[in-house]
Amino acid sequence: MSFHHIVLHELILAIVVVLILVLLLIITVLGYSFYSYRILHNRHSWKQIIEYKIMERVVGSDGNDEQDREFSRHLKEPSFRILFLEILVDSGRKFSGTAKNAINRLFYDFKLEDEAWRKLRQRKAYLVAGGIQELAEMKVEAAIPEIKAKLNDDRTVVYQEAQYAMVTFRGYEGLEFLTHFDKPLSDWQQLRLLSSIHHIPELSDVQAYTWLKSTNDSVVIFTLRLIRKFRLMAFYTAVYELLDHTSTSVRVQAIRTMQAIENSATISQFIACFDQQPIDVQLEILKSMKVARSKESEDFLKEQLWNNAAVSIKIHSAEVLVVLGEGQYLREISQKADTYDELIQIIKHALQEKKC
Repeated sequence: MSFHHIVLHELILAIVVVLILVLLLIITVLGYSFYSYRILHNRHSWKQIIEYKIMERVVGSDGNDEQDREFSRHLKEPSFRILFLEILVDSGRKFSGTAKNAINRLFYDFKLEDEAWRKLRQRKAYLVAGGIQELAEMKVEAAIPEIKAKLNDDRTVVYQEAQYAMVTFRGYEGLEFLTHFDKPLSDWQQLRLLSSIHHIPELSDVQAYTWLKSTNDSVVIFTLRLIRKFRLMAFYTAVYELLDHTSTSVRVQAIRTMQAIENSATISQFIACFDQQPIDVQLEILKSMKVARSKESEDFLKEQLWNNAAVSIKIHSAEVLVVLGEGQYLREISQKADTYDELIQIIKHALQEKKC
């Protein structure tokens, strides 16, 4: 009897403990939900207050005393200041001229520079990257030495943001990090950097020639894109020499760049090196010939159409011939009795593409 009493007592105790744990879990979930709701609610109301303050400064209105007092009260809260900085930086990207200057003045008037510096010196990568971004957007020149030091950071998000910031501050000269850069430069990062460079100063050839000889393929590819963007004709020979590069991706970009800065020798050079290239590069050459629309390539294209073993090369050759006005030549071939079926289908496809 005593044994059953002990077991029952332990069972009741276990049930009570479980119920207490469940109750604590419910309270925790409700508390977290309420906390999350308050944060969302605050962010929404704070965002309206901040956007009104920015609009007020941009349009130069007199303002409202009550709203100014409310703004000043919220400004003492760290979370409000962080949100204010985020919105201000985002707004800075959307405006230019007088409006941009007004936003920059807000940044300094309310000492938001301190928040950005604080982020820059944090340990978490996303905070450091955010600080770099904010200091660069607001043109805080004093931050350049610390941001430059972040170019050697091991964390991708940090060194990428530092790269972008240096170009934002210094334009083309901010690309000097490429000389010793040994990590992959992603396509997205290359696009960001290229979009921030608006002109190339004179006597900048030496750096670019160095980058074309880099052992980092992504640096070479970026330089080729840079040459293409600014049509830097002086680099033509150096670009042509890259058709012997070990990387197929570099060779493809070299073909595109040669086409962009072409001269009277380009088509003949494409033809001369064609057989030594991997198929991806050969296809890129044919695409460039399609853009160039040079009659000089006609005989070469006909040779590829008849004798090249790769179907993809035949297809692209036929498409370029159509663009060059050789549609009638292709129709005559397709109607000959001794033309094999695969070639007929390729020609029909090319002629149909032209109609589309």
